[in-house]
Amino acid sequence: MILDKVILHDFGVYAGMQEVTLTPPGPSRPVILFGGLNGAGKTTLMDALQLCLLGPMAQCAGREGEGYQTYLAQCVNRRSRYERASVTVVFRRMEGGEEARYRVARSWEKSIQGVREKLQVTRNKRPDKRLTENWSSLAEEILPPNISHLFFFDGEKVESYASPEGARELVSTGVRNLLGMDLVDRLQKDLVILERRKQGAATPAPELEAIREKEKGLAELQKQIIRLTEDKAQLRSRKLLPARRDLENVESEYRARGGEARDRHEEIARRVASADNALATNNSRMVELADGLLPLSMIAGLLDQVDKQSHEEYITEQAQATLSVLQERDAKAIRAVRGIPDSKAATRALESFFKADINKRKALARREILFDLSVEAKLVLWGFFKDKLPRLKKIARKLIEARGTLNEEAEAARLDRASIPTEESIAAVAEKRDALLAEISRLEAEEEKMAATLGQLRAEKEKRDSELEALWADNAEAKLSHKNVARFVRRSRVARQTLGEFQLAVLSQQIGRVARSALESYQSLLRKERLVSDLQIDPERFDITLRDAKGGAIPTDRLSAGERQLLAVSLLWGMAKASGRVLPVAIDTPMGRLDSEHRTRLVERYFPRVSHQALLFSTDEEIFGDYLKRLRPHIGRSYLLDYDDHSGATSIREGFLE
Repeated sequence: MILDKVILHDFGVYAGMQEVTLTPPGPSRPVILFGGLNGAGKTTLMDALQLCLLGPMAQCAGREGEGYQTYLAQCVNRRSRYERASVTVVFRRMEGGEEARYRVARSWEKSIQGVREKLQVTRNKRPDKRLTENWSSLAEEILPPNISHLFFFDGEKVESYASPEGARELVSTGVRNLLGMDLVDRLQKDLVILERRKQGAATPAPELEAIREKEKGLAELQKQIIRLTEDKAQLRSRKLLPARRDLENVESEYRARGGEARDRHEEIARRVASADNALATNNSRMVELADGLLPLSMIAGLLDQVDKQSHEEYITEQAQATLSVLQERDAKAIRAVRGIPDSKAATRALESFFKADINKRKALARREILFDLSVEAKLVLWGFFKDKLPRLKKIARKLIEARGTLNEEAEAARLDRASIPTEESIAAVAEKRDALLAEISRLEAEEEKMAATLGQLRAEKEKRDSELEALWADNAEAKLSHKNVARFVRRSRVARQTLGEFQLAVLSQQIGRVARSALESYQSLLRKERLVSDLQIDPERFDITLRDAKGGAIPTDRLSAGERQLLAVSLLWGMAKASGRVLPVAIDTPMGRLDSEHRTRLVERYFPRVSHQALLFSTDEEIFGDYLKRLRPHIGRSYLLDYDDHSGATSIREGFLE
């Protein structure tokens, strides 16, 4: 199925007639991107598609808790002159190997008597009265309402599927509906009703009265469960989700006014203090070096001359100390050589050598002694040049380098401190933000309380169901006077047991296909691609078990919040693939509350591959910047939902939020 066009007339915030082409230009560009601020009509547009195709069976986000007629009346644009609205969807699908083109036009008008609705279906450009009259049957075949949430869903709701309980409920509902198990459940319930009718006709009045009293209490309990379920749904749709959307708007304004810096003022103050302390320590160490020997490095040339002069003086002192000794030694050596026969030549050579050496030493001994340094002083000077001065220079260089880094850090911290807004400039926004946070916290606590109460009521209902079943069993064959009734009840119970066994067998056989599809999807989305090697779904309880490469179970609390949300997305994707239906996918608020890293995974690996046609309804804080750049090669068409405060209406034009 490919959605080619949607035409809106005075529907919701869309005043007048507006037409949008949805056909992807090619297989490599399946994404149709809609951008709009909160309240611009993204959810309204997605609801319009479902409403047109499915009518009363549509699971529209804006309809929770409302009757169909009331919802239609609410969908008429408040400035509509004639109190009427319409939605037309043009699409095509393959039927018997050939492409069939459909045009479904659903319109309605408000009047004193209520809302009058009209439907017209055209197939291959020919109006078809019979098809129009039986459209609901074909619509159920094209887009079954019980699995439509796998193809049309709100990204924010994915967050509620990220918990083990939410994932279990998602898989239970999705898988059972995919396999048609909802029909089996309905058949089992119908058999129970028939059994009890037969049994009631043959049960003695006093005992039947006790049973009816139990049934009455059970029916009242079921009403409580339904009411509380509806209240919980309305709390979420009418209060919690709008409050979260309001918070997003306020958060944007809060951030624009420097709210993030305000929230981090203590951290920023610590950074400034830490940077100042580090600089002070650095200064202190530099002062210590300056107070020591390091300044001598400034006259290193003079000190080098002193060192050389000291060395020369050492040679002079050595010459002075050894001159007389060497003269006496030389005289003795010459006398000894003269006593040897034929030694005249050798004697002359020695005399010449000794004379030259002595003259040289006399010259050295005559040099002036300037410093007359002691041996200890010479050793200190030598150690200073060879060891201490290079070490001090190395320490000084490191301190200077560190000082540059510390100055940058201190400057950055001071800039952050300067960006902290004054309380007067942000007080109103901060107060509104704090109030919304408190309200959301209260609503979430109320929702959790309702969920806990629902759990208790359902447990109580299960207990009473068992008690009632036992009570009927006590009044079964032994107390039934009519053999036909006994036979019917016995066979009905066998049929119910067989249906239960059939249901479990089908689920056990087919649920592996869903698990494999979900695992393949999850592995393609995870950053840690080897984190999960297996995904299993229990066919009875629908618990989800993840396993690592070694086969060990991975507790869901070990997964990050983003990884849990990607798991929920993967379950939706996996069930959609397992359904075998070639349908478009439409996602409102596609990024949900994911972090930047997991958003990149969705942009690169999910949106381009989730379907042959993917309609994404994004705010300005979801698909933008680098995300938009990465997604652009896969975008076939893009539209901007431009809301005008003055007219209170949204117009659709080509382009996007950039």
